[in-house]
Amino acid sequence: MKTIGLLGGVGWSSTITYYKTLNELVQERLGGYHSAKILLKSIDYHEIQSNYGKDHDRVAALLEEELRGLIALKPDCILICCNTLHKYYDMIKERLCSDIPVFHALELVVQELQRRNCQKVLLLATKNTLEDGFFEKKLEASNINVTIPNEAEREEIRKIHNELMQDIVNEKSKKFFQNLIQSHRDLDAVILGCTELPLAIDQKNSVLPIIDPIILQTSAAVDYSLAD
Repeated sequence: MKTIGLLGGVGWSSTITYYKTLNELVQERLGGYHSAKILLKSIDYHEIQSNYGKDHDRVAALLEEELRGLIALKPDCILICCNTLHKYYDMIKERLCSDIPVFHALELVVQELQRRNCQKVLLLATKNTLEDGFFEKKLEASNINVTIPNEAEREEIRKIHNELMQDIVNEKSKKFFQNLIQSHRDLDAVILGCTELPLAIDQKNSVLPIIDPIILQTSAAVDYSLAD
């Protein structure tokens, strides 16, 4: 079994989901008392989070420093446990000069949407990610039509996300997302473009099929880890 490297703490509440899902997938595949071989580098997220939308070069530099630290531990593959940080990974990946595969959340989302023949999607993510356009542009470049929440909805998502970052999940938040997704029920799927959103959204409160990058990343990593 190969070792999966996680760059976590970005934020910590969703890193728990990565760790749990990886172990569940390995146990499901192998049975017995098997669990995933994981290297977790959990970082202090404050400075990165504080610079989103303000200083892209600073975020990229901080990510590069943390990834170099993880690469030095020599995992066999890497997952970045934050969708937004994949924008900055794209900015620095050539500088890393590493041949360790990184399972890219957005690339996996595009592949899954194409596999399911989804052409119209609702994108849910942090307010910054929705307004930044990184996800939207990448998806539309693959001929996928993207709908994002309106300004008032984005502001409500920002408030909820702040709670989810502290692992605070309540029925009001779940109901908000249920109604929001219901209002776009004519689309093909909903993308959970923020790693904290699965804490509040699942198939019980979504009328649309869910595209969850955490599931896609962890499944790809386990496939790689268990391959001969």
